Amino acid sequence: MPSIRDMLSANKKWADEINDRDPGFFARVSAKQTPEVLWIGCSDSRVGPDQLVSMPIGSIFVHRNIGNLFATNDLNCLAVLEFAIDELKVPNVVVTGHYGCGGVYAALKHSGIQPVDLWLDQIRFIYHRHAAELEELNEEQRWNRLAELNVEAQVHNICRNTIVREAWKRGQEVNVIGLIYDIHDGRLLQMGLEFSSLEAWEACYGVKRL
Repeated sequence: MPSIRDMLSANKKWADEINDRDPGFFARVSAKQTPEVLWIGCSDSRVGPDQLVSMPIGSIFVHRNIGNLFATNDLNCLAVLEFAIDELKVPNVVVTGHYGCGGVYAALKHSGIQPVDLWLDQIRFIYHRHAAELEELNEEQRWNRLAELNVEAQVHNICRNTIVREAWKRGQEVNVIGLIYDIHDGRLLQMGLEFSSLEAWEACYGVKRL
């Protein structure tokens, strides 16, 4: 396990290598951030967005939490979305879940009153809404399918949020996309969830309760 000294040494080596290749890189990055993506993902240590998509520093504005949730009553989530859309004008909002998610598994297996349990209640609600489908599956299939349904629900939460709806109303480019990451082979998979206007979202979700 690396010590803090090891991490600092690795950081110095990394920074020196970048400076050698591109002496003006950090000056450019520090002047202004212009990310192309707001990434809403899981805190899982195996699912780091920079590594998954090989995008350079400054390209991704990141919000991560257990279970890649966009909680509509959570000020942290709302503040990140507002800053990304209204201030940074980020054109792509990507919700990325993953198979083998510990948060989803915990939501399936138990409940309680600890902070993590209360947070994961949001995934339990999704389970209950889709119980008829999920209970027909074996344990691994149920786990994976709930991870997919969770991404779908978070895409829904973002599209129905006032911040995104107002951006669409004023003609700002905002694409809300749902992806799932397979930790077994390192691949990001499309889920058929991509909305670039209120009309497109309403055509799919207007009367559907997630």
